Amino acid sequence: MTSAMKTLPVLAAALAASSCFSTPPLPENTAKESTFARELVWDELTLGPNDVVRVGVYGHPELGTPIGPGPTGSRVDNDGCVSLPLVGCVKIGGKSVQEASATIRDAIAAYVQDPRVDFSVVEYAARRVYIYGEVQKPGAYVLDRPLNVYQALALGGGFSAHARRDQIVILRGKPDALEVKTIDGEAPHLDGLIALRPDDFLFVRRSGAGKFSDEVLPILAGISSSLGSAATLLVLNDQLD
Repeated sequence: MTSAMKTLPVLAAALAASSCFSTPPLPENTAKESTFARELVWDELTLGPNDVVRVGVYGHPELGTPIGPGPTGSRVDNDGCVSLPLVGCVKIGGKSVQEASATIRDAIAAYVQDPRVDFSVVEYAARRVYIYGEVQKPGAYVLDRPLNVYQALALGGGFSAHARRDQIVILRGKPDALEVKTIDGEAPHLDGLIALRPDDFLFVRRSGAGKFSDEVLPILAGISSSLGSAATLLVLNDQLD
């Protein structure tokens, strides 16, 4: 065996090692337990600012939200309140549909004996997922129905020409409970059926890109979500640097 041939395995090992070290790390989980699952429990999702709700009170139409020929209702304000005639502000932000209905019924019960309240959601504007990176139509999308990773990628128009399809990253949670999931989109996999939750950040990396933080932090800084907080950005920077 010539010296050149003996050198080949050494070079191959060196290249393999360098490729490992040249792959920048992703953020690490800080959450104690994972919430990633293939089923989205819709009833557990809560209401928030900009959601539009409809309230009807049997026998007392004047106490509900406005009635008209088309879809009508009242928008939840930034404090999580919905304004109703007579009772005024009723705080339903952070509550499930069932909890909000009970809260509104209790508020109206102070004026009407044993009220029959019909409560429904017209628009889930507060429930958003963020689909960014190398997709055709990046942006924030209203989560008005159960949505898994593959469906979200389709909603975002599919991969761009520069997408690194084996690096689809989901970020979920807050600085002290951050969850990170990486999915290989090159082939069908059960991870692609993971259901997204409100405020989830789905990111498709770019081929040949450097640090994950350089790709994602400028986007996170511009969105309104728990992941967009300055504290989260600092945590991500600390983990990645």
